[in-house]
Amino acid sequence: MQHLVRQLNKCRLFNHLSPEKIVFLLSDIEYNVKLYSKNEVVFSPHHHSDTLGILLEGSVDVQKIFSSGKIVTVNRRFSPDLIADASIFAKIENYPSTITANENSSVFLINKSNLLKIFSKDKEIISKFLESVSNRVLALNSTIEILSLNSVAAKIAFFLLLEHSKQNSKTIMLTFTKKSLAEHLNVSRPTLSRELKNMQLRGIISLHNRTIRILSLEILEQLCST
Repeated sequence: MQHLVRQLNKCRLFNHLSPEKIVFLLSDIEYNVKLYSKNEVVFSPHHHSDTLGILLEGSVDVQKIFSSGKIVTVNRRFSPDLIADASIFAKIENYPSTITANENSSVFLINKSNLLKIFSKDKEIISKFLESVSNRVLALNSTIEILSLNSVAAKIAFFLLLEHSKQNSKTIMLTFTKKSLAEHLNVSRPTLSRELKNMQLRGIISLHNRTIRILSLEILEQLCST
Protein backbone atom coordinates (compact mmCIF):
# COMPACT_ATOMS: atom_id res chain seq x y z
CA MET A 1 0.00 0.00 0.00
CA GLN A 2 2.77 2.44 0.86
CA HIS A 3 4.40 1.90 -2.53
CA LEU A 4 1.09 2.53 -4.31
CA VAL A 5 0.51 5.71 -2.29
CA ARG A 6 3.99 7.02 -3.18
CA GLN A 7 3.31 6.38 -6.86
CA LEU A 8 -0.13 8.01 -6.79
CA ASN A 9 1.31 10.99 -4.96
CA LYS A 10 3.29 11.78 -8.15
CA CYS A 11 0.09 11.91 -10.23
CA ARG A 12 -1.40 15.35 -10.93
CA LEU A 13 -4.70 14.32 -9.33
CA PHE A 14 -3.17 13.54 -5.95
CA ASN A 15 0.08 15.50 -5.70
CA HIS A 16 -1.54 18.12 -3.43
CA LEU A 17 -2.44 15.48 -0.85
CA SER A 18 -0.54 13.92 2.02
CA PRO A 19 0.01 10.14 1.94
CA GLU A 20 -2.48 9.83 4.82
CA LYS A 21 -5.15 11.68 2.83
CA ILE A 22 -4.60 9.41 -0.18
CA VAL A 23 -5.03 6.34 2.04
CA PHE A 24 -8.27 7.85 3.35
CA LEU A 25 -9.56 8.51 -0.18
CA LEU A 26 -8.91 4.90 -1.17
CA SER A 27 -10.27 3.38 2.03
CA ASP A 28 -13.76 2.62 0.65
CA ILE A 29 -12.94 2.72 -3.07
CA GLU A 30 -12.67 -0.28 -5.38
CA TYR A 31 -9.66 -0.19 -7.68
CA ASN A 32 -7.18 -2.49 -9.32
CA VAL A 33 -3.47 -2.35 -10.12
CA LYS A 34 -2.57 -4.37 -13.18
CA LEU A 35 0.77 -5.21 -14.75
CA TYR A 36 1.06 -5.11 -18.55
CA SER A 37 3.83 -6.66 -20.62
CA LYS A 38 5.39 -4.82 -23.54
CA ASN A 39 2.95 -4.62 -26.51
CA GLU A 40 0.01 -5.76 -24.37
CA VAL A 41 -3.19 -3.78 -24.94
CA VAL A 42 -4.43 -1.73 -21.98
CA PHE A 43 -7.55 -0.23 -23.61
CA SER A 44 -8.97 -0.61 -27.10
CA PRO A 45 -12.15 0.11 -29.11
CA HIS A 46 -13.27 -3.36 -28.01
CA HIS A 47 -13.35 -2.25 -24.34
CA HIS A 48 -16.15 -0.30 -22.65
CA SER A 49 -14.95 3.23 -21.85
CA ASP A 50 -15.83 3.11 -18.16
CA THR A 51 -12.37 3.03 -16.56
CA LEU A 52 -9.65 5.59 -15.89
CA GLY A 53 -6.02 4.52 -15.84
CA ILE A 54 -3.12 6.11 -13.99
CA LEU A 55 0.26 5.01 -15.28
CA LEU A 56 2.27 4.08 -12.20
CA GLU A 57 5.33 2.72 -14.00
CA GLY A 58 6.39 2.42 -17.63
CA SER A 59 4.93 4.05 -20.72
CA VAL A 60 2.13 3.49 -23.25
CA ASP A 61 1.40 4.46 -26.85
CA VAL A 62 -1.96 5.93 -27.84
CA GLN A 63 -2.70 4.82 -31.39
CA LYS A 64 -5.40 4.89 -34.05
CA ILE A 65 -5.43 1.59 -35.92
CA PHE A 66 -7.33 1.67 -39.21
CA SER A 67 -9.00 -1.24 -41.00
CA SER A 68 -6.31 -1.03 -43.67
CA GLY A 69 -3.72 -1.88 -41.02
CA LYS A 70 -2.28 1.62 -40.97
CA ILE A 71 -1.28 2.87 -37.52
CA VAL A 72 -1.09 6.50 -36.43
CA THR A 73 0.60 7.08 -33.06
CA VAL A 74 -1.18 10.01 -31.43
CA ASN A 75 1.24 10.28 -28.52
CA ARG A 76 3.22 8.42 -25.91
CA ARG A 77 2.44 8.75 -22.22
CA PHE A 78 4.71 8.17 -19.27
CA SER A 79 4.32 7.62 -15.54
CA PRO A 80 2.45 9.27 -13.79
CA ASP A 81 0.16 10.30 -16.69
CA LEU A 82 -3.58 9.68 -16.79
CA ILE A 83 -4.92 7.26 -19.39
CA ALA A 84 -8.36 7.57 -21.04
CA ASP A 85 -9.27 10.66 -19.00
CA ALA A 86 -10.89 12.24 -22.08
CA SER A 87 -13.05 9.14 -22.70
CA ILE A 88 -14.44 8.05 -19.36
CA PHE A 89 -17.21 10.69 -19.19
CA ALA A 90 -17.81 10.99 -22.94
CA LYS A 91 -21.07 9.74 -24.45
CA ILE A 92 -19.41 6.80 -26.15
CA GLU A 93 -19.63 3.08 -25.50
CA ASN A 94 -16.01 2.17 -26.24
CA TYR A 95 -12.57 3.77 -26.20
CA PRO A 96 -11.80 5.61 -29.45
CA SER A 97 -8.12 4.61 -29.52
CA THR A 98 -5.89 1.65 -28.75
CA ILE A 99 -3.55 2.11 -25.80
CA THR A 100 -0.66 -0.33 -25.75
CA ALA A 101 2.17 -0.82 -23.27
CA ASN A 102 5.41 0.41 -24.81
CA GLU A 103 7.34 -1.46 -22.12
CA ASN A 104 6.48 -3.49 -19.03
CA SER A 105 4.10 -1.15 -17.23
CA SER A 106 1.94 -0.89 -14.11
CA VAL A 107 -1.46 0.83 -14.28
CA PHE A 108 -3.86 1.89 -11.53
CA LEU A 109 -7.42 1.24 -12.78
CA ILE A 110 -10.58 2.78 -11.34
CA ASN A 111 -14.08 2.73 -12.81
CA LYS A 112 -16.34 5.75 -13.28
CA SER A 113 -18.53 5.25 -10.20
CA ASN A 114 -15.56 4.94 -7.86
CA LEU A 115 -13.84 7.93 -9.47
CA LEU A 116 -16.98 9.98 -8.74
CA LYS A 117 -16.73 8.92 -5.09
CA ILE A 118 -13.20 10.33 -4.98
CA PHE A 119 -14.41 13.55 -6.64
CA SER A 120 -17.03 13.93 -3.89
CA LYS A 121 -14.32 13.78 -1.23
CA ASP A 122 -11.95 16.37 -2.72
CA LYS A 123 -13.06 19.14 -5.09
CA GLU A 124 -9.50 20.01 -6.09
CA ILE A 125 -9.18 16.59 -7.70
CA ILE A 126 -12.14 17.48 -9.94
CA SER A 127 -10.40 20.70 -11.00
CA LYS A 128 -7.18 18.85 -11.80
CA PHE A 129 -9.06 16.21 -13.74
CA LEU A 130 -10.80 18.84 -15.88
CA GLU A 131 -7.45 20.52 -16.50
CA SER A 132 -6.07 17.21 -17.75
CA VAL A 133 -9.00 16.71 -20.12
CA SER A 134 -8.62 20.27 -21.44
CA ASN A 135 -4.94 19.66 -22.12
CA ARG A 136 -5.83 16.49 -24.05
CA VAL A 137 -8.20 18.48 -26.26
CA LEU A 138 -5.50 21.06 -26.99
CA ALA A 139 -3.03 18.27 -27.81
CA LEU A 140 -5.57 16.68 -30.17
CA ASN A 141 -6.05 20.02 -31.93
CA SER A 142 -2.29 20.19 -32.48
CA THR A 143 -2.27 16.66 -33.91
CA ILE A 144 -5.09 17.54 -36.29
CA GLU A 145 -3.20 20.63 -37.40
CA ILE A 146 -0.07 18.57 -38.08
CA LEU A 147 -2.04 16.07 -40.17
CA SER A 148 -3.61 18.90 -42.18
CA LEU A 149 -0.24 20.24 -43.35
CA ASN A 150 0.71 19.34 -46.91
CA SER A 151 4.48 18.83 -46.90
CA VAL A 152 6.60 16.56 -44.73
CA ALA A 153 8.92 19.49 -43.94
CA ALA A 154 5.93 21.50 -42.69
CA LYS A 155 4.79 18.63 -40.46
CA ILE A 156 8.27 18.26 -38.94
CA ALA A 157 8.64 22.03 -38.50
CA PHE A 158 5.27 22.33 -36.77
CA PHE A 159 6.11 19.41 -34.45
CA LEU A 160 9.50 20.90 -33.55
CA LEU A 161 7.99 24.31 -32.83
CA LEU A 162 5.43 22.68 -30.52
CA GLU A 163 8.17 20.78 -28.68
CA HIS A 164 10.27 23.94 -28.49
CA SER A 165 7.37 25.61 -26.70
CA LYS A 166 6.72 22.61 -24.40
CA GLN A 167 10.36 21.95 -23.51
CA ASN A 168 11.33 25.64 -23.49
CA SER A 169 14.54 24.78 -25.26
CA LYS A 170 16.03 24.68 -28.75
CA THR A 171 17.35 21.23 -27.90
CA ILE A 172 14.45 18.85 -28.37
CA MET A 173 14.58 15.49 -26.62
CA LEU A 174 12.36 12.96 -28.40
CA THR A 175 10.46 10.81 -25.92
CA PHE A 176 9.70 8.14 -28.52
CA THR A 177 11.34 6.44 -31.48
CA LYS A 178 11.53 7.83 -35.01
CA LYS A 179 9.13 5.06 -36.04
CA SER A 180 6.54 6.43 -33.59
CA LEU A 181 7.30 9.99 -34.70
CA ALA A 182 6.70 8.98 -38.32
CA GLU A 183 3.35 7.46 -37.34
CA HIS A 184 2.50 10.60 -35.36
CA LEU A 185 3.21 12.77 -38.41
CA ASN A 186 1.46 10.28 -40.72
CA VAL A 187 4.50 9.78 -42.96
CA SER A 188 6.68 6.76 -43.69
CA ARG A 189 9.83 6.28 -41.63
CA PRO A 190 12.17 6.49 -44.69
CA THR A 191 10.47 9.73 -45.74
CA LEU A 192 10.89 11.17 -42.24
CA SER A 193 14.57 10.20 -42.09
CA ARG A 194 15.20 11.65 -45.54
CA GLU A 195 13.56 14.98 -44.68
CA LEU A 196 15.36 15.23 -41.33
CA LYS A 197 18.69 14.71 -43.09
CA ASN A 198 17.72 17.32 -45.66
CA MET A 199 16.86 19.83 -42.94
CA GLN A 200 20.19 19.08 -41.27
CA LEU A 201 22.08 19.68 -44.54
CA ARG A 202 20.26 23.00 -44.92
CA GLY A 203 21.42 24.05 -41.45
CA ILE A 204 17.92 24.21 -40.00
CA ILE A 205 18.51 21.54 -37.36
CA SER A 206 21.24 19.27 -36.08
CA LEU A 207 20.36 15.68 -35.33
CA HIS A 208 21.90 13.09 -33.03
CA ASN A 209 19.98 9.95 -32.07
CA ARG A 210 16.86 11.19 -30.25
CA THR A 211 18.14 14.73 -29.81
CA ILE A 212 17.26 17.45 -32.31
CA ARG A 213 18.75 20.91 -31.92
CA ILE A 214 16.92 23.76 -33.64
CA LEU A 215 19.37 26.03 -35.45
CA SER A 216 16.82 28.32 -37.13
CA LEU A 217 13.41 28.98 -35.59
CA GLU A 218 12.71 31.47 -38.37
CA ILE A 219 13.04 28.89 -41.15
CA LEU A 220 10.90 26.39 -39.20
CA GLU A 221 8.16 29.03 -38.95
CA GLN A 222 8.44 29.66 -42.70
CA LEU A 223 8.20 25.92 -43.44
CA CYS A 224 4.92 25.69 -41.57
CA SER A 225 3.28 27.78 -44.28
CA THR A 226 4.52 25.60 -47.18
